[in-house]
Amino acid sequence: MQQRTTVIERFSTFIQFVEDRFDRWIRDSRLHQGMEEELAHGENASQPDGFWTLYWYKLWHRKAHDRAAAHLSAYLQEPCYWAIHSITQRFANVPWTLADGFQAAIAHTDRLLKGYRPDYGSDLNAYARAAFSNLMRDQLRQQQDINICSDWGLLRRLSQAQLQRSLLAAGFTKTEPAVLAWQCFKAIYTPDPQRSTRTLPSPNPEQFAQMTERYNQLRLQLKPLLPAVSVEALEDSLNEAVQAARTHLTPAFTSLDQPQFDPDGKTPIDDLSRDDTPMDLLLAAEAYAEQQQRMQQIETVLRDAIAQLPPADQTLLRLYYQENCTQTAIAEELQIQQYQVSRQLSRVRQRLLSTVARWSQETLHISVNSAVLKGMSDVIHEWLQRHYQPEGEDLDERSV
Repeated sequence: MQQRTTVIERFSTFIQFVEDRFDRWIRDSRLHQGMEEELAHGENASQPDGFWTLYWYKLWHRKAHDRAAAHLSAYLQEPCYWAIHSITQRFANVPWTLADGFQAAIAHTDRLLKGYRPDYGSDLNAYARAAFSNLMRDQLRQQQDINICSDWGLLRRLSQAQLQRSLLAAGFTKTEPAVLAWQCFKAIYTPDPQRSTRTLPSPNPEQFAQMTERYNQLRLQLKPLLPAVSVEALEDSLNEAVQAARTHLTPAFTSLDQPQFDPDGKTPIDDLSRDDTPMDLLLAAEAYAEQQQRMQQIETVLRDAIAQLPPADQTLLRLYYQENCTQTAIAEELQIQQYQVSRQLSRVRQRLLSTVARWSQETLHISVNSAVLKGMSDVIHEWLQRHYQPEGEDLDERSV
């Protein structure tokens, strides 16, 4: 993959795929001109990527610039590409190509940015790579799990919130009848506890009749009153619900091998006006300096915490983060059971998280809650990846 060498390129170009391979970078003329204008100010010309990611992130967060999201999307092309490349290389039977997986992941940029916490000293590139990877791994696990479920097994596993979101996504204007039918199905069709819910067969006629009777009784308690249904109508409703759930939870991937933004777009005269101000640049510079200082402080805390870990825990981190070993290989190396590897990794990371959280409370006076802990946990994971990266080796190159 050809690397982008300038700040302007990294914030104004997008990947072009050809036959599921990286082909070239496509320039968006509006973003390119926007970055040229920003760099025209002498004090900004030598600012590193970290300054610009924070600058555009804060404008995006405040909704103060109509192209901030596009600049960030351009910057996130590489971490997204390498995250998906790594998944397609390491996992068999991935149901999407590299290009399609990339397009599916990059579409979640807004969601990723909402979870980003620059105040904790997090590097956007490292955060994005981990976040894109986690997002697509979760989708992969969910899709594989759903694909091996029978229709009736999937209905048993659905939550009511998942069902309602699926019905709304499928275009249902009223979800109450389908939800009530599903509730009756759950109440009547109780599977054998010795049998996996994934392979549940269809309910028998007697069970469908019981569900219908229950439905027609419960509907009378609802306002507005729902119409009565027959056995056939209730079965059809359940079949529609499960198809809506499959479509919503495992959407089909459509190839989108085109740049997201118009590479040949002309810049309207209205777009030439600057939405940002010199004060925005000054605030971004101050915020970037503060972020770098906080990052150095957190790195010191984590280095000291790792140094105080037992040798076995230090070895575990080295094998997982530096040597990129699988859990099976780590188990063999440490002579423990495979399931213990995941538990011990969680325990060590939790210990590091507790150390950073305590330091944040005492030094930065940050009130620690679940959202803060989640952000800190992501930062620690990113930092461990960078900390154990062999000197002189690019993290992206390790995935090739």
